Amino acid sequence: MSFKDDLQFGKDVENQVLDIIKKKYPLSFMIEGKFKAFDIFIPELQEGVEVKSDRQAEDTGNVFIEIECNNQHSGIQTTRASWYVYKTTKRMFWANTQSVRQYLIQSAQRLKMFSNRPKGEVSAVRGYLVPIEDFEQLSRRTKL
Repeated sequence: MSFKDDLQFGKDVENQVLDIIKKKYPLSFMIEGKFKAFDIFIPELQEGVEVKSDRQAEDTGNVFIEIECNNQHSGIQTTRASWYVYKTTKRMFWANTQSVRQYLIQSAQRLKMFSNRPKGEVSAVRGYLVPIEDFEQLSRRTKL
C-alpha cells in the first residue's frame, strides 16, 4: 500500500459517503482543499461530516483517531463536524462526533496511543487506537 493508494482510497470513501448523504439531503456537498473544519457540509442540517478511512483497521482490530499533527491539536480535537464517519475495507461506521470525544475522554487511560509519520508524508501524527467493537458501539447510537 502506497501513500498514493491510501489517498485514492480516502477520496473514494469521501465520495461514497457524500452519495449516501445526498439521498436524504440532496444539497450536501464536498468541501475541497485544506478546510480543516469538516469534509462534507449538509446545508439542510447546517452540519458538517468528517470522513476517515483505514484499510488496515480490519487487520489490526482498531481504528485510529488522530488528536495531533506536528505537535498541534488536530483531528477529533479540532473538527467542527457533527458527524464522524469511519470506513474500513469491510464496514462503514457513522458516529456523533461529540460521542467519539466523550468516549476518548472516558477511555484514554486504557487505550493505546499511536504515533507515526506515514510513508510519503512530512507530518507526524499522534492518536488513539480504538477497538473496532467500541467504535461500532458508538455508531449504533447514531442516526443521521
